[in-house]
Amino acid sequence: MKRTFLLAILAVAITLAGISQKPVKIDKNTFGQLRARSIGPAVMSGRVAALDAVNSDSRIFYVGAAGGGIWKTTNRGTTFKPVFDKEIQAIGAITIDQKHPDTVWAGTGEPWTRNSTSIGKGVYVTYNSGTDWKYKGLDSTERIARIVINPENPDIVYVAALGPLWSASPDRGLYKTEDGGKTWQKILFVDENTGCSGIALDPENPDLIYAGMWDFRRTGWSFRSGGPGGSFFRSEDGGKTWTSIEKGLTSKPWGRVYVDFSPADPNVVYLLIEAKETSLYRSADKGKTWKLANNTNDVNERPFYFGFFVPDPVDTNRIYKPGFRLQMSEDGGKKFMSPSVTGGNFHSDVHGVWIDPNNNQLIYLSTDGGVYISVDQAKTWSFCRNLPVSQFYHVNVDNDKPYHVFGGLQDNGSWIGPSKAAGGVTNASWKNVGWGDGFNVIRDPKNDNIMYWQWQGGKLRRLFVDTQENKDVMPYSEDGTKLRWNWNSPLVLGANSKDLYTGSQFLYRSSDNGNSWQKLSPDLTTNDPEKQKQEQTGGLTIDNSTAENHCTIYTIGESPLNDNIIWVGTDDGNLQLTKDKG
Repeated sequence: MKRTFLLAILAVAITLAGISQKPVKIDKNTFGQLRARSIGPAVMSGRVAALDAVNSDSRIFYVGAAGGGIWKTTNRGTTFKPVFDKEIQAIGAITIDQKHPDTVWAGTGEPWTRNSTSIGKGVYVTYNSGTDWKYKGLDSTERIARIVINPENPDIVYVAALGPLWSASPDRGLYKTEDGGKTWQKILFVDENTGCSGIALDPENPDLIYAGMWDFRRTGWSFRSGGPGGSFFRSEDGGKTWTSIEKGLTSKPWGRVYVDFSPADPNVVYLLIEAKETSLYRSADKGKTWKLANNTNDVNERPFYFGFFVPDPVDTNRIYKPGFRLQMSEDGGKKFMSPSVTGGNFHSDVHGVWIDPNNNQLIYLSTDGGVYISVDQAKTWSFCRNLPVSQFYHVNVDNDKPYHVFGGLQDNGSWIGPSKAAGGVTNASWKNVGWGDGFNVIRDPKNDNIMYWQWQGGKLRRLFVDTQENKDVMPYSEDGTKLRWNWNSPLVLGANSKDLYTGSQFLYRSSDNGNSWQKLSPDLTTNDPEKQKQEQTGGLTIDNSTAENHCTIYTIGESPLNDNIIWVGTDDGNLQLTKDKG
């Protein structure tokens, strides 16, 4: 009897084990009523790629995030409302029809062509101030740099399409619609490697158009800004015919080209050309002749990321040049200075500037760290601490109840915040634990007083929460071998051992909280020398930020059942396995 009873239990156990191994089907209705809730953070904001404001009411402006859609304020940034949540989240251009400010055009796909950008899906327009949006096509353009509306006919709109970052495409170029976006004509095209980086219409004669064309390409291991397609064109008939302009300008090849008229005097046109000798030009006769204004480093700061300028709408000689900081010239671009000499810090990497044409003391600024406002012509700034558009590279959680959320952000450090809090999660709930471009943030499961956090290029630090001791624990070469760290290097706690893993071209393991490291492997990548020329990357302007580091370990996985088994994946396509800890 006893034996029969035991056999019965065994049979039930085997049956249950078999059942437990079957795939679990999750009915969508089970979670259908759950809704995502925002826990921020907005305290550091995030990369804002574009902005525009209503000239007749500067309290109203729109901002386009690199990965967070379009937001609108009607009270000069006191509050923002998301108005583009159902569409593409990467925004490249926002243009308000200033004669009909309820109409706003949006170009999707970020135009600042760094290694971590998202693509778009063409052009949208709203006719009711962002309440709803209509799709207007150009879905294969991927990245839109600028949209310009004919001031005499709002149905005529021009779109500067950069096109794909990683491949050739026939969808690059300058597009025009004469029927409000129902149909489009590609009116300027150079080749499949060259997109349109700038367009400007004469405010007095909108048939006079200037366009800049940019030849560029990114791979996993390099970036090239500049090539045979880089060029500058003029049309006097609304884009039906074009004349290439080179005379009197810097020698080719050219990279990013940007052009704009001075709103204060349409006879004045400024032109910025990336080249071996990047140059800013000024014309006082609508572009018939050009005079070199500046070819110093003031106008050559990372052109692919900051290749534009903004003329003051009141003073023809004042021009703003964004870059890591904001530079201003008061003599037509001959000399630049920082306008914030008396204080007023803002986040680095400026991507958008709007100046009130009715009061040029009022300036809006968009940066890698959100939106800033100046009311004293860029001398001091206030930060809009209410735009939750940060871009997380990684998100992790701990085992606390309620659990904490950890993450590293693009150009905004590393942060920790609660999953819930009394009265809701606010900006004050989030705490900064690191700097730079933040990546993995991990709390040690064996000692919750220890946290590990990364910044770009594999840099790794250990934080003791109680004492706030913050120490470098990155593995270094012991034999002089140059280590190759991915921009987004892996950091993993072993699923079984709870040891710490990271990787360059070699796999490393630490069993003592990063105090020491064991190199477990040889070079696990293809070690292709043709993909290791980062010191030469950038094209016309060298730009070695480690973002193009290649032939590196990208992902690591330890078996949850046996810590002798470790999988490694590399960014050049290798999948490696060890069954004996290397």
